[in-house]
Amino acid sequence: MRYFTKEWYNDTLIADMCFQLRKNESASVFSEKFFERLYIVEERAYMKYCKRTARASKTAYDKKAAMLEFAENYEDNLKFIKENLPSEILDDVKDLRVLALGTATHDMAMRITRFCGKKNRLCEAAEREYENASEEADEKIGATAQKLLSLIGAKIVSIETNGDDAILNFNPAQSLETKSVTIKNARLAESDGDLAGSAVIKYELLIADEGGFEFSLLTLGEDSTLLTASYVASGLEI
Repeated sequence: MRYFTKEWYNDTLIADMCFQLRKNESASVFSEKFFERLYIVEERAYMKYCKRTARASKTAYDKKAAMLEFAENYEDNLKFIKENLPSEILDDVKDLRVLALGTATHDMAMRITRFCGKKNRLCEAAEREYENASEEADEKIGATAQKLLSLIGAKIVSIETNGDDAILNFNPAQSLETKSVTIKNARLAESDGDLAGSAVIKYELLIADEGGFEFSLLTLGEDSTLLTASYVASGLEI
């Protein structure tokens, strides 16, 4: 991937962090009581969300599973914050556990928002650069590029080889129907491994440096592992 890299995706998650923050001045001091109370409030809100989702999808609501999922999400948030916020912010946070639950003081929330804004500008710049770089490929491929939009959010079923071609089989988002993209005269230029079972976050369709096209995928595995694959090809068929 030239533009929508793993680093780009991680920056999009950082950029979204500020939208999840609630302001509460009780976060200005370390307080076990405040953390415990906040955890219960957020856990109950998540359980209500899971209950509504189960009702809408006509599936059984599992209270224990919802509580476990919330606990795992909290631990993931805590790890993400520790790994991605700069030390000058982390050092001033009184309780990282409270921040992992989406709460900060007004001043801290503003600092994090400014940091997230910088990351968001980097992500938007990459989007604009890709749009400019992909114009030539769009002109040569034509309507195919627009049809590829159905790849976003799609689950990859398999990638097969047929002679010199590679065939990407996928289920569009929220669909069990299997569709295919044939990557003509494909040469695998880069890959992290088997993408089967992962969901497409972004794709790139560009003119390759050595001629032909460069078709790349950024996907998210079921275990939240980011994967990429890039093909140099003569064309695409849907």
